[in-house]
Amino acid sequence: MRLNRRDFLLLSSAFSAPFVFSGRASALVRKFAANEKVRVGIVGCGRIATSFEIPNLIKNADIAEIVAICDLDARRLRHGKNTIEAEYAKLGVKTVVDACSDYKVLCARKDIDAVMVCLPDFWHALVAVTVICSGKALWLQKPFTQTIGEGRILANLAKKYNTVVQVGSQQRSWGQFDAVCRAVQEGRLGRIVRVEVGIGRDRAGGCRTAQPVPEGFDYQTWLGPTDGDVPYNETRCHAQDVAKIGSRPGWIQLAPYGWGMITNWGAHHIDIAQWGLGRQFSGPDSVEGTCSWMDQSGDKLWNVHTSYDLHYMYGSTEMHVHDRYQNGIKFVGENGDWLFCTRGKGKVTASDPDAPVDPKRLPAMAASKSSLLPNLVLPANNRVVVCSHVRNWLEAVRASDPSRTVTTAEGGHRSTSSCSLGQMCMALGRGRKDGFKLSWDPKAETTGLAEADSLMKPFSRDKFDLRVNLAEFGLDYGKVATDEWSA
Repeated sequence: MRLNRRDFLLLSSAFSAPFVFSGRASALVRKFAANEKVRVGIVGCGRIATSFEIPNLIKNADIAEIVAICDLDARRLRHGKNTIEAEYAKLGVKTVVDACSDYKVLCARKDIDAVMVCLPDFWHALVAVTVICSGKALWLQKPFTQTIGEGRILANLAKKYNTVVQVGSQQRSWGQFDAVCRAVQEGRLGRIVRVEVGIGRDRAGGCRTAQPVPEGFDYQTWLGPTDGDVPYNETRCHAQDVAKIGSRPGWIQLAPYGWGMITNWGAHHIDIAQWGLGRQFSGPDSVEGTCSWMDQSGDKLWNVHTSYDLHYMYGSTEMHVHDRYQNGIKFVGENGDWLFCTRGKGKVTASDPDAPVDPKRLPAMAASKSSLLPNLVLPANNRVVVCSHVRNWLEAVRASDPSRTVTTAEGGHRSTSSCSLGQMCMALGRGRKDGFKLSWDPKAETTGLAEADSLMKPFSRDKFDLRVNLAEFGLDYGKVATDEWSA
């Protein structure tokens, strides 16, 4: 799609009146009438928004409407606007979706009740802070944040302002994951001694060669709190051809924008593992292990881990995260019996590229004995949706009840923290044959090791700083980070 500069300027200024924040954070207090819809804004119109959030909002048009979208890439912004308006037209609804390139403009609108954040991982915290402090309900794609320090800030804000938050860990809304975790918690396997988690691996790739920044893409802002002096390359960011909007963006495999599979798929499966263990609001006691890193020879750009071998301890229970396992989660009991759940037989998505092709791969739900299987019949697509993850959030927004969401802010923070600890362990063990071990105090959220704890701090560059965003609402970063502030 060729970018028409006139169209870009029109979209960028669609609702570009100066934004004015109240100077203090506020909670959503609106009461919804029985037939009143939740008015939703979306920040980020890329792969995940177009494949999940937007379609699911359209499916729930009886209780929600998309009124505004935001993106730094004019091509994606126009594609998102056209797509949403066309989908509503199929339902007989004529609407005009506002579009802009500044998320703060969108968040300052008084007529928006809730905001979906569908951005690269390193942008999650900055936008989510503004969403919460603006008094909007928040939908935040997984992983919750890029660093543990950012996650604590968001979780505390959500608690303080009673914000309805849903994290995009939609597996909690699928039947097989829910059923297996319930069976584990009910003691069907006895004491759990081991959990095996498989999340696939990434391949090396990307390109270092500098390219001209495409017209209509605000690359400097896209870099946000990371180094602003790195040259543009399409494989650092995302595909410019909107026909490829569903393709996997390069930033996922390039630190510091993403940490690779440990947070990409780990945020799904480690989340389920902790849920089953009843540790969804705490975390592990330690993590240790090794990994291999991407080959960066020649012009290759991507730099995250490939294979990995991580051992987490939850009391006397070990969680082993390894790329050799089938994509999914297996809970093993004290007598050797086990229960397994995943998204389905064979490859999960292109994000599971190196999973072995094996006809003996387990189905979406399996057990060592048929008598252990929960009473759940899976259809051909291996998906029994307990509740629509998006509708669950929308209904919680309408009820102004944060406890009604399947994946809360604190739960999302804790699951992502465990993924981040694995990434920190791999990073600190780089070059060590015997790997690295980190202890973890889930209550104090510290490793007790200065070198490791320094990796938990938020990224910042100039105005792209959590301190700046919090100060716009009269909040102090140091205070917000404490448990006492949010109590």
